[in-house]
Amino acid sequence: MSNERPLILVDLDDTLFQTARKTAPDIEKHVATVDITGNANGYMTNVQRSFVNWMLANADVVPVTARSVEAFSRVRLPFTVGAVCSHGGVMLDAAGKLDQDWHAQMQDTLAPYQARLHELSAATLAIGQEMGISLRGWVVEEARLFHYVVTKHNESDDSVLDRVLAEVQARGLLEGLHIHGNGNNLAFLPEGLAKRHAVQEWLRRDRAVNGERPVLGFGDSITDLGFMNDCHWWATPARSQLARLVQEHAGE
Repeated sequence: MSNERPLILVDLDDTLFQTARKTAPDIEKHVATVDITGNANGYMTNVQRSFVNWMLANADVVPVTARSVEAFSRVRLPFTVGAVCSHGGVMLDAAGKLDQDWHAQMQDTLAPYQARLHELSAATLAIGQEMGISLRGWVVEEARLFHYVVTKHNESDDSVLDRVLAEVQARGLLEGLHIHGNGNNLAFLPEGLAKRHAVQEWLRRDRAVNGERPVLGFGDSITDLGFMNDCHWWATPARSQLARLVQEHAGE
């Protein structure tokens, strides 16, 4: 079987929309996400909305997001073919239901980390307190399985998380884990948990049904390169973390 309709794998936050703080105040914006109380907390520009509409009309679009399933449910965009959530720890089918086969694989992968993730989260918050930095943090849980640690700051400068990360690393707390850091978002993920692993499985299944078809990847973070490199083409928003890396490497 062959399907020439492209498959698009796309990160969400800071790729298709962003918080009000990151959206210019003097331009028209459109609600993309809401918080747990139903108030808007993520916005698309006119350009972003046009891009989303173009993608949905011309391709099968799969969100590939760090968001938990609950946070993804608060995204107000009409995705219809499923999603990858929780940094690749969860696959959802077209009806929004948990993919049990992938969940079983994650249970095996994450079993050695279940207690350790809580210890790491507590240690990170304690380090912030020692350093005089106000932090908040938690362990992301999906379907009674703990996935990874998230830490955010309550300060005005995202660079404080770099200082916290340096101290966590200096104390040798991250063996067997990898790091995602971008803006006010610092995550510690077990080895074996990554968007790339879930996307590779998604693509394997897609090829079995649709054959080889064009695959496009979009993301803003350096860590998104993992799954984007499994696509035929990839792109990143201007002024994203990934765009800055490319510019620095090119000497621009």
